[in-house]
Amino acid sequence: MTLLVTTPTGQPAIVHVRWWERFGGTRLSGTSGGPKAKTMGLVAGAVVLWASWPALATAVGPAPPFLTLGASALIGFLFSLSLAARKGASRIFLSLPLRTMVFVSLGLMGNNAFYIAAIARIGPAEANVVHYLWPVFLVLLASMLHRRLPSLFQALGIACGFLGVAVALYPQMAGNLDGVGVLLGVCGAMTFAVYSVGRSIARVETNVVGPSLGLAGLAALCAHFILEPAYWPSTPEWLAIIFMGIGPFTVANMLWDKATRSGSAAAISSFAFLTPLVAMGLLATFGLGNVTLNTIVGALLAIAGALLSSTSKRGSSSARGSRQD
Repeated sequence: MTLLVTTPTGQPAIVHVRWWERFGGTRLSGTSGGPKAKTMGLVAGAVVLWASWPALATAVGPAPPFLTLGASALIGFLFSLSLAARKGASRIFLSLPLRTMVFVSLGLMGNNAFYIAAIARIGPAEANVVHYLWPVFLVLLASMLHRRLPSLFQALGIACGFLGVAVALYPQMAGNLDGVGVLLGVCGAMTFAVYSVGRSIARVETNVVGPSLGLAGLAALCAHFILEPAYWPSTPEWLAIIFMGIGPFTVANMLWDKATRSGSAAAISSFAFLTPLVAMGLLATFGLGNVTLNTIVGALLAIAGALLSSTSKRGSSSARGSRQD
């Protein structure tokens, strides 16, 4: 079956995965000796870093969204550039076509800006569930592009995704539901879905996130100076912003790329769906969000929706099966 996984910071991967690889029989390595501890550590590190985004965005506190995004993106860009320079690849790093850079920058800036704004209004745990509607929107967009109706599994996945959001937001529906916050979360999910479709169509396998972070950061800071009040983050907020740029934006993708080169890409990619649950765990551990039974059940339903909506009845032997339907 076909599985399309896009990392939370913009790296898409279209892989084939069998049911027994996703449930119970997952192997991270190509050998029969079982999963490699090193590969498992790389995968776990990447997922934890991606999942730290809601906690870090919450820890930043009252800092305006565009300021947070702009500063963290520029830090990620400088960190990525320094790594490329150490390898003597700075010229290749900076040679990304402008059209690709603009598209990736808009996708990253829009997705994360909406996400951060939603966190401030409806809470980090709830925004985390709403944001995980992006696989559902991706399936709907792909169905529209291919002019076909979603399959039965995909329809069930779409239903599970929206049901998960309803369950997570149910406690707020008594009268204090922030409709604007929900809409911001939905816009972030839709932005990420559009971005993922565009990246999948382009099929660019080189590092496009690192070079694009610079343009995304400058655009976000310009938006901050125009739209948001002046603000200087405190020392703890700066630490969170720095870690956002180096961790989820940069190091997570490095660990993920290295893991996929040392093990089965299909099996490894299935672990990306654990990200919202890990994010929920981090929020609860550090007391940064109101993690309730509703949000946990909502996250589980969202994950089920993502898994179902990203499957297809086409076999992996078909050349067309590498395309998400």
